[in-house]
Amino acid sequence: MSSLMLSGQFQQLDIKSLTGLLYLLEERNVGRAADRLFISQSAMSRVLIRLREAFDDPLFVRTARGMIPTSKAIALENPVRQMLEQMASLMAVPQFVPHLSERTFRLQTTHYQAQAYGPSIAERFYREAPNASLVTSTVTETSLLEEPDQICDVVLCSSFIQLPHHFERQLLGREKYVLIMAQDHPLAAQDTVSVAEYLSFSHVLVSLGGGAKVTGNEALGKLAREKRFALRTPYFMAALEAVGRTQLLFSSSGLLASQYAERFGLTIKALPFESKDTDYYLVWPKAVDQDPGSIWLRDLCRRVVKELIPFPAD
Repeated sequence: MSSLMLSGQFQQLDIKSLTGLLYLLEERNVGRAADRLFISQSAMSRVLIRLREAFDDPLFVRTARGMIPTSKAIALENPVRQMLEQMASLMAVPQFVPHLSERTFRLQTTHYQAQAYGPSIAERFYREAPNASLVTSTVTETSLLEEPDQICDVVLCSSFIQLPHHFERQLLGREKYVLIMAQDHPLAAQDTVSVAEYLSFSHVLVSLGGGAKVTGNEALGKLAREKRFALRTPYFMAALEAVGRTQLLFSSSGLLASQYAERFGLTIKALPFESKDTDYYLVWPKAVDQDPGSIWLRDLCRRVVKELIPFPAD
């Protein structure tokens, strides 16, 4: 029999038919095999007919002592059993055990989140999965759109990051926008800062890349045109240190500034106008939605960030 003919005949078989073959080998009885397969005896007889046609062999011979398997049926038992076990393993939900894993995980974040959340995530990551590896990279406003096929497990980003349609998104929490200045800044001793005072000093702008949108400018309206940016940088840490050494003002989410206020000599105050909180998200490709390792990393990041963000989502 040619391999082409054999392939065509095998297309008639399914998992139930192959399972039926094993039950027949174990029971040597059509009725008992049918009961185990939860089908009628006549349906079991039809299964046996399909098996005989597929393997071009009687497979079982009726004798006075019952059904006796042919040498072909006996030879098929172990290969069919192994194949069904392998197919069953494909359907089983794989387990992920963090402390045994040697997997390399990929986490993308903005510069802000890498510095505000990254160290705490790394601490928790290596405590739970000491033999695994974590590779981080930077996400910018449009980088996920420009490279939609890049491999990652989790992305931590703000609402400014544009997402491809094949990514899932979950709100982690919100951070208030605050006004950051040096401890010896002329405005530092005041309880409040007016809009006029706010606009009278030069500012720092941290750009995520890919766009020119400035948070807070919509609240200032036409007065936003009077706001002068004397320093533009993609790095939050550089911005904070520069603010601590100059009379520049910096409007930003407050967590990172509070973490480094003492180190860089910073004072944090309320903005002189109402500004929307910044939404921060947990994002991941749909392709890893059900992956146990990625689920673990998402949960870890979720737990860490929710402990850090002072204004969590409702």
